[in-house]
Amino acid sequence: MITSGIDGDGLRHALRPPHRGAIEVGATDWRQSGQRFLQHLRQGGLGLALRTTTAYAEDAAFIFSQSLIPHLRDSGFVCPIDLELVVHEALANAMIHGNLAVDATTSGSVEDMLRFGEMVDDGLANPDLCGRMIWLSAAISGASLQLAVEDQGQGFHGHHKVRDIRPHGLDLIGDAALGQRRENDGRTLVLDLPLEQRHLPRQAFSGASILVVDDNPFNRRMLEALIKTVGVGRIDLATDGIEGLAAIAANQPDLVLLDVMMPNMDGLEMCRRLRADHALSDLPVLFITALEDAKSRTACFAAGGNDVISKPIDTDEVLARVRVHLQNALLMGKLNAYRNRVRDELESARAAQATLIPTDSHLAAIRSRTGLSIEGVVESSSELGGDFWTLFDAGPRRLGILAADFSGHGLAAAFNVFRLHVLLSRLPRRPPGPAAMMAQLNQELKLLLKPGEFAALFIGLIDLDEETLTYSGAATPAPVLIVDGRPRFLDVAGPPLGAFADAEYDESTVVFPANASLLVYSDALIESEIDGRQICDDETLLRWTADAAPIDHLITFILNRFHARIPGEPPDDLTLLHVRRLAQ
Repeated sequence: MITSGIDGDGLRHALRPPHRGAIEVGATDWRQSGQRFLQHLRQGGLGLALRTTTAYAEDAAFIFSQSLIPHLRDSGFVCPIDLELVVHEALANAMIHGNLAVDATTSGSVEDMLRFGEMVDDGLANPDLCGRMIWLSAAISGASLQLAVEDQGQGFHGHHKVRDIRPHGLDLIGDAALGQRRENDGRTLVLDLPLEQRHLPRQAFSGASILVVDDNPFNRRMLEALIKTVGVGRIDLATDGIEGLAAIAANQPDLVLLDVMMPNMDGLEMCRRLRADHALSDLPVLFITALEDAKSRTACFAAGGNDVISKPIDTDEVLARVRVHLQNALLMGKLNAYRNRVRDELESARAAQATLIPTDSHLAAIRSRTGLSIEGVVESSSELGGDFWTLFDAGPRRLGILAADFSGHGLAAAFNVFRLHVLLSRLPRRPPGPAAMMAQLNQELKLLLKPGEFAALFIGLIDLDEETLTYSGAATPAPVLIVDGRPRFLDVAGPPLGAFADAEYDESTVVFPANASLLVYSDALIESEIDGRQICDDETLLRWTADAAPIDHLITFILNRFHARIPGEPPDDLTLLHVRRLAQ
């Protein structure tokens, strides 16, 4: 979409399907540059072409990186953990040192930072500079995401040479990219970020069925072999639209891969006919065609196709799109089959709640990047629970951890977990300290929770450079810090979250060296009883923690002893979170 003026909501709208981004008519002609921008749009990527003042004022980096997350997910990839930081620093460098011509850096002193800020403000007040265009774009290329930022500054051959490094600038994001290069005399920065495939277990598709309709026998067999690698249980083949419709009536596939140009009945006609009986969500159709022009692709969507893949096909692209559409089709089938059964709805809600917890791939990426080994487990006492833990980015060498325990059980407690997750998504990119963050969450939860509802919460911030753990607690049991094999409780004090509008929270800092561990847990661990006797008192917990060997199996060790005394589901929601700093 092309516009003469745009705000943050407009940018978000422009980056949602079926749109690919926005072009703002600026003080200079947007077509004077932006070659990577146009290339990425042709490749099906996302892009923003904005005046510098708009990109700066509307936080275009944050909006763009958030829009890339579903774009990557729908293509079968996991979003890089450093994506927002990379986009922000690359865009800021191009805006400030490129378009606004700020030819200076700062040592980090207050005086230097104030002077630097004044130079940026002067640039934004100059209509010739702030009206310059900036192009931000990205497209998937194989197993990487290519990100480009293009500006209209003076470049390397201008009077003022563009600087590549500023405080927390391009030096900060270099390790996140497979490659980093300059083009167009330095006015274009291109970064290649590694992508990780979202792998689903092969058995997830063992009951699924796919129909391949193509008149070329080589194409049919090639697609059949390719799809088998996903673990699809049944693959049917048809040579034209007539056979394809008959196969759908007989076998009811979950997904159709459909060629366009075929004898007897082409793919477009077949798709139009099947849509008379099958909605878009009931039976997804992926067109595979050698026709690459916009008109032909539009015809595929107009006939009722869900997606279009161009020939010659890219195997990674085919597999990614098949996984996404097949997964969506299977989920839709399950919802339709069990929508009237309360038990299955609760199980779906529980599965959705589980997705709020960091994935194994996310934890592996954090371990590789920071040297922090993190393991967490949540055991609910009913279909849905009120316990939750997560991680949040607090800087390149800082990681935040959060564990919450809402009062009550079941649906009400689960809803409060989702409320907290939404509130966390609204935090600034660099959140405040644990105590300030606790106070902010308390104020918002006080407005959302019903009388009598509250939460116990622990927030910790690990600084790897300072080797410290800064933390704050709200009605949470005392975490255990383990240093040199010796466990001890940390002092935490604070009223429950959401109970009092004017609550205040303390903040403490302790040393967190290499090989140190932190155990955070909910009160079910130390308050559960059997026959009137406490299963795990403070002394027992310290003994279990000290006896665990090796320490990286601490959670399994504690759970085994807990369940040896109280088998089955715990009487209350139980959360255990273990964070260990590995020796570098």
